[in-house]
Amino acid sequence: MSSILLTGARAPVTLELCRAFAQQGHRVFLADVTRFPLARWSGFAVDYFRIPAPAQNFSAFSAALAALIKVHHIEHLIPTCEETFYVSKIKDQLPCRVWTSDFDVMVQLHHKHRFLDLAQGFFHIPATQSCTTFEDWENAEAYVFKPVFSRFGSQVIIGQKRHKCQEPQQHPRDWVAQERLFGEEICVYSIWRQGKLGGFAAYRPVHRVGKGSSIYFERYFHQGIFEAVLKFGQHLNFEGQLSFDLMLCKDEVYVLECNPRSTSGAHLLGDDLAQCFFSEQTIIHHSTKAKAIKTAWLLTQPWQGFSPAFYAAQDVVWHPKDVAPFILQGLSMLELMYLAIRHRQSMIAVSTRDIEFNGQEI
Repeated sequence: MSSILLTGARAPVTLELCRAFAQQGHRVFLADVTRFPLARWSGFAVDYFRIPAPAQNFSAFSAALAALIKVHHIEHLIPTCEETFYVSKIKDQLPCRVWTSDFDVMVQLHHKHRFLDLAQGFFHIPATQSCTTFEDWENAEAYVFKPVFSRFGSQVIIGQKRHKCQEPQQHPRDWVAQERLFGEEICVYSIWRQGKLGGFAAYRPVHRVGKGSSIYFERYFHQGIFEAVLKFGQHLNFEGQLSFDLMLCKDEVYVLECNPRSTSGAHLLGDDLAQCFFSEQTIIHHSTKAKAIKTAWLLTQPWQGFSPAFYAAQDVVWHPKDVAPFILQGLSMLELMYLAIRHRQSMIAVSTRDIEFNGQEI
């Protein structure tokens, strides 16, 4: 069995990966910047290591990863959050298999405009242009404005009049204007082994934290979406984890953006998750059991605690053989609150400030 290093231990999906790999007999090590990330408490992990923040000290981050890989004889490095981009920059320097594609490809996929150029011919594309050339400000409510490098949808401006769109007008090079579509939003998570699809899960993000991350995941399957994702990943010869936000408008599938990292669809693969990386087959999630991050759901939408959907969904943090993350998740939340106060940012913004990549030179 292999020794695996997972970075991004703050994320519920990393906890899911840790448990899945350990239950297949692999030795799992965890790393992150924060002191009390969620997955740190998992009994399935061999150890947890704090590492420097890549967004603030890339050279120290790189050295720390290389040292961990050498000392603990790591065979596979799987980044899960936005540290993925920094890891991809040094993947050829690390003495193990690194589950990302090359840095240039990762940046193209992350960029909200350049990605759509790559996606031409594989998906339907909503009309999108840089705000440097956008002129239809009088009809701004017919568009979605988003930073070219962003995450969680926290900065997205949807259906607002011109006077509410100051940032795109003041910093047009950093924003795109996209045709506003109406339909059913679908999210996709996939795992790739050098251009071969290892795992696929699609879901409807029924409940969210504001406009951002989904906290309730309801399985969905659409053959057209599956085939488009399959062809696109094969075309890129992709390596690692690849996720998409799409819109189903009547019978047409439009791709909105791409996240070349872990997303919540991994929870739907559950017990099959580890095999998606190492077996030769393609695993498609077919279970109808919904999953949810129930603590976050209750904190942000407490009235949902009385809903049938809340009781029917399986909590992704709770595990009968690994209860510590569930019991101690409050420490992760308290650390996040402290960092938000210290840096005078929202909790969503501060949750990625030390790992996010916004196109800067590294």
